[in-house]
Amino acid sequence: MKPNPFNHFSLFLLVLAAPWLAASCEKPVAATPTGEKAKVPPPGPAGFSFAVFGDSRSMMYLPHLANEEAETKKLLVDMFDLAMPEKVAAAAVQKHVKLTYDPTNRELVQIVMPFMTASEVMTVRVDKGWVTEASVEDIKLLPGVHRTMFRIEGGQWVTREAVKEVQRGNARFLINTGDLVWWGKQGPSPSENPYWTLINERVIRQLPPPDDEMRAAGLPGRVFPAVGNHEVWDDSDVEGLLASFPYLTQMGVSKERLIYKMDFKGTRFIFLWTGKYDYRSPSSWDATRPAFEQQMTQLRAWLDEAKAKGEKRVFVTFHAPAFCRSGMGPIPAGQNPHKILASYAKDLDIVVFNGHVHTTELFDVDGVKYLVIGGGGAEQDPILPGRTKIKVPANYPPDQYWKNERPREDYNYVVVDVQPDRKTKFTLNRFRPGSAEPFGAVELFRAQ
Repeated sequence: MKPNPFNHFSLFLLVLAAPWLAASCEKPVAATPTGEKAKVPPPGPAGFSFAVFGDSRSMMYLPHLANEEAETKKLLVDMFDLAMPEKVAAAAVQKHVKLTYDPTNRELVQIVMPFMTASEVMTVRVDKGWVTEASVEDIKLLPGVHRTMFRIEGGQWVTREAVKEVQRGNARFLINTGDLVWWGKQGPSPSENPYWTLINERVIRQLPPPDDEMRAAGLPGRVFPAVGNHEVWDDSDVEGLLASFPYLTQMGVSKERLIYKMDFKGTRFIFLWTGKYDYRSPSSWDATRPAFEQQMTQLRAWLDEAKAKGEKRVFVTFHAPAFCRSGMGPIPAGQNPHKILASYAKDLDIVVFNGHVHTTELFDVDGVKYLVIGGGGAEQDPILPGRTKIKVPANYPPDQYWKNERPREDYNYVVVDVQPDRKTKFTLNRFRPGSAEPFGAVELFRAQ
């Protein structure tokens, strides 16, 4: 049997919705936060809250007019080129990808392409260049059955509600676990990149400026992202990221250094970078800015510093998951920072936020809490047969979110409430399309 050329790049074929994508293809100049000055909360308990979401990367934007088909196919070839030689990628697009245009307005409305196995076909609905829905059919096992793995309203809901948490004062800021965009660079400049433009419009412009207390603590913005693999895709200098969040440079981020830390109200926040994507080992920690060993040295230094300052609570954010039971799997053991984090668990209350696998999972291992929060809007391929569970050792930590239930569409974000002398509270707000009760909230780590 000949190897299927699509096995290793299927995760890049489905380019799906970001929460803030509103089917508009206009490309205004990138914005910075505007609006009235946010009020500082009145004196009282030193507690605060923040919201976390992940894998909210935007769907792929494609030129959608029939006379732009050559440009559309060129972008698809660039995508396939991540996993195969350029000539092979071009031939694959020409032979296996079908574009359908509306006969009246001559706009792209559908893309049909191979998925992970030779018998799987993915159908993507398109409106004004943006994907609105995607489904997968196994023409051998379940012909005619289309399993929906993405719908645009899920991601839109997450971003809208997370932004409202800040607008209403329920959260001081937002944390993202990476993959805010599909392509780090598409267009001649960040201001003409459709993904960063929509982030500026749907997120950054909707948030108030940081209040005086935040500024005094060294928090010059309202959104603090970890760098995911998609941010550096075709933008190794992270020009788009730094154009949208210029204050990250004040916090030590540059094209040579994609990690940083901050402190707020006696709590430490650490952001690491797990590196670009390699289809041969999709969850590897192959970062080079700095490399894994240097990051672990810095991690220890930042944790030691937190101990010395009496900061008992530490939140660590990086893109690929330290633990997971589905999708692309966890970071390999030799590159996994868990042992270092666990060595501090006796002195610090450490919580880790991850993404990358487009699902939600929950672990408590050796005193360290891990939340894989990948339901921010990207395609949820772990809900498909064969992806719901991966092979793990018999003694692998249990997932406390699904608890052996089969994963389903679950778009969500979590609000973290930090109060003195009380356990940290984690409230996950979710949207489950098609369920009897699509909207709900659940407290995580409640039994801990």
